Amino acid sequence: MSQMTICMVIFILTLIGFAVGSKYVSITTISLISMVLLVLTGCLEPADALAGFGNSSAILMASMFVVAAGLNRTQMINKISAYICKISKGSFTKVLAGYVILTCVLAQFIPSAVVCFSVVFPMALGVCREMNVNPSKMMFSLGITAIGTVITLPLSSAVSEMARITGFLEAYDYTQYNMTIMDITKAKLPTMIVILLLAIFVIPRFAPDVKVGKVDVEAKAQKQQEPLSPVREVIGYATFILVLLGLLFSNQIGIPTWETALIGALIISASGVLKKNEIINSMNLSMVLLYVGSLGIGTALSSTGAADMIGDQLSKIILGLNNNYLAGLLFFIVPFILTQFMLNLGIYSIFVPLYIMLCKSMGANPIGPIMLCMIASMTAFFTPLATPAVPVMMGAGNYNMKDLAKMGIVPFIVITIVSVGWVMTIYPVF
Repeated sequence: MSQMTICMVIFILTLIGFAVGSKYVSITTISLISMVLLVLTGCLEPADALAGFGNSSAILMASMFVVAAGLNRTQMINKISAYICKISKGSFTKVLAGYVILTCVLAQFIPSAVVCFSVVFPMALGVCREMNVNPSKMMFSLGITAIGTVITLPLSSAVSEMARITGFLEAYDYTQYNMTIMDITKAKLPTMIVILLLAIFVIPRFAPDVKVGKVDVEAKAQKQQEPLSPVREVIGYATFILVLLGLLFSNQIGIPTWETALIGALIISASGVLKKNEIINSMNLSMVLLYVGSLGIGTALSSTGAADMIGDQLSKIILGLNNNYLAGLLFFIVPFILTQFMLNLGIYSIFVPLYIMLCKSMGANPIGPIMLCMIASMTAFFTPLATPAVPVMMGAGNYNMKDLAKMGIVPFIVITIVSVGWVMTIYPVF
């Protein structure tokens, strides 16, 4: 049995475990067991498995949890939440709309869904407490906004992405088609609009009204704690604001986002804003380790050639089609499905060169397929394997895999129709 076959078997068993075994064993444990099995069978190098524990995104996640908990420990959250509830006059839809729009704005400056979500969800939790609304009604809307609207408007993040795509085109000597920053905005803007509308008006209807969970219990416990001293109070929200600025202007100041978040977490710890046990609890290690295990599974799928095999089969099918929209649907669906089970950046990095080479062989415009690949790989919200934002969102909203499927099916259908229909109309392949 080949390593690729072994890897696929373990992968399928992992998905089954996520779907039916999570009642008995946590999905974090299942993902780590799968990663260890991949190492033991030779599908994953031990060094690659260990690298996940030191991955910058894992450090970023844990650090942002601590920084967010530090802000949540102050009275600032309660004051902001009470003010928002007051001006919204008790309208949950207005409050949700405000936080969804805030998340979308941040996503244009911070090209990381997990960071955007981590910045917003502590404030959203505070409002949920004030309004006596279960966080499960709000967190998926914020999560899908952070994941799906990132890098849309023609700002700094879009410039960086345009440069990367241009580099791919140059590397494969297909420069007769040029990518501009407005191509990204033109292609993704309709998708961003429908995601905002879905997040505000549709998704809450499908969100579970779960029993009070871990997040709610911790939030109530924090609210009942003694207020911080004036000095620690200032340190708590000043650190959060400075970390946010550091994330926004990461490229300009030359400090990676994970370093900024880690420095903020260390300040929260050293200053005593959070106690030792509060720091450990706030790190949400189960979600961080879930990401580590997922990263290992995705790496194994890539290194064993599973993604290349799927890409080769896709190219054969597309070459046999002569319908612009059917081709666009395939360009979108394949990376979208794969991204639910492999890290989205990895899928994007694999399929953009593949689409460029495919279009070059047909003499077609690659901009449309590239943009469909970008949209598909950056709207992954069905499983915790795709992007670090999903496990964080699951923890904040107390969701399980069934909840994600229930809330995600309508957005998936709408995003697919809008993205494929629009992009293949303005950037046709045939």
